[in-house]
Amino acid sequence: MKLIVYIFTIIFIINFSVSALAIETYQCKYPTYSDKEGNHKDNNFNLTFTFDKNTGKAYIIGNNGNAEVIYINKKMGKAFIEITDSGSVMTTTINKKMNSVHSRNSIMFTGDLIPSQYYGSCIKKTLNH
Repeated sequence: MKLIVYIFTIIFIINFSVSALAIETYQCKYPTYSDKEGNHKDNNFNLTFTFDKNTGKAYIIGNNGNAEVIYINKKMGKAFIEITDSGSVMTTTINKKMNSVHSRNSIMFTGDLIPSQYYGSCIKKTLNH
């Protein structure tokens, strides 16, 4: 009987420690984008998002550092929303097929809007510790 309790205790500890840290990472590449002048190619635009299942917090990892974003997880897909200090809103939507659209609604220092939309796909990686 003690052996069975010991085995179940070990299994519980292993399962708990494996699920103790679960981070999803979405690496997204956007080879094309549209703006008010039309559709363009851009093979250098990439975004990475992370979501920590334990804390419920999500971040965008970019060239200018990291920023916390709003994470929405629904049946048909996921979305990340970033609101910058200047008031610009960036949304990234990823569907179940891992296709993605990144929309930028930037406000310039002059107050002018600069909308753009990027089209691509993402790869999901899950890190469990």
